[in-house]
Amino acid sequence: MSCADCFKGSIHNGKPTGTEEFIHDIRTYIACPENTASSQSTIIFITDAFGFNLVNSKILADVYASRTGFRVLVPDIIPGGGVPLSSLALMETATASVAWWNIFGQIRRILTVVRMVTIFMPFAIRTRGVFPSVLAYARAVKADLPDGAKLGAAGFCWGGLQTTKLTEQPAIEGRSEPLIDAHFTAHPAGLKPQQFIESYQRFKVPLSIAVGDQDFVLSKDNVATIEASFREKYGEGTNMSYQVKLYEGCGHGFAVRADQKKNIENGGAQQAADQAVTWFKKLL
Repeated sequence: MSCADCFKGSIHNGKPTGTEEFIHDIRTYIACPENTASSQSTIIFITDAFGFNLVNSKILADVYASRTGFRVLVPDIIPGGGVPLSSLALMETATASVAWWNIFGQIRRILTVVRMVTIFMPFAIRTRGVFPSVLAYARAVKADLPDGAKLGAAGFCWGGLQTTKLTEQPAIEGRSEPLIDAHFTAHPAGLKPQQFIESYQRFKVPLSIAVGDQDFVLSKDNVATIEASFREKYGEGTNMSYQVKLYEGCGHGFAVRADQKKNIENGGAQQAADQAVTWFKKLL
C-alpha cells in the first residue's frame, strides 16, 4: 500500500441485497444469485483497505453473484477493521493543489497528513501478518464445497495481494490440488511485476488482471512488463489462461471506488466488472 490513490475514491449509491453471517468464525457478507441452483461454485471476494466500511464492495459482490450465478463471499478479514471512510476526505484534502503562499492551506495539509499517518500506519501494522487467516478461511470454504464445485478469488487493491498469494497454495497442505481455480484482480497493490509470474508458476491458476493506465501503484510500464513476461513464458492467443487489460483514463481503485459521475472512470469500472464476470463464468 504505497500510493495515496489507495485511499481515494467515491462512495457508491445503492443498498446491498445480501446477508451477513459468520462463516468459519469470520463475519462474512454473502451475495447469492437469484437462482441458487444454477451453480455450486463460490467466489471469495477480498476487499480493498476499506473493508466492510465501504459499501461499494458489497454492491459489487451482488453484481458478481447475480451475473455469474455463483455465491460470493466477502469476509471481514482485516484485523481491527478497514480504514475509516473519513480517509476519503482526508486524502482529497492532502492531495489538493495549494498555492505555496497559502500559509493556512499548507498548515491544513500538514495537519491532515499527520492525521492520515495515525490511521494508515496502524492499518499497515495490524495487517502485516493477516495472510494465514486469509488462507485458513479460503481452505475451509474450499473444503465445504460439494463435489465438482470450484473456488474463485477476486481481490482489489490490498485484497489483490492476498488473492495472488492464495493462488500459490494447495487446497490441502502438502497436496497437489490448487486451492483457487480462477483468479481476478483489479489494481492490486504491494506486488512487483515479477511476483505475478512467480505466483502463477506453481499451479497456473487462470489469472485476469484489470489496471488503469493512470495507476501509480502498478504503472502502465509495469503492466506492459507483466504482459510481456506472460507472453514470453506462456505464449499468447485467445485461449490463454491469463489476460491483462488496461483501462484508459482510470486510476488506482477504479474498479471499486470509481466516481459514478465521471463517465470514463465509471465506464471503466463497469467494463472491469464485465471482465471479471466473463472470466469466472468461463472457468468456474
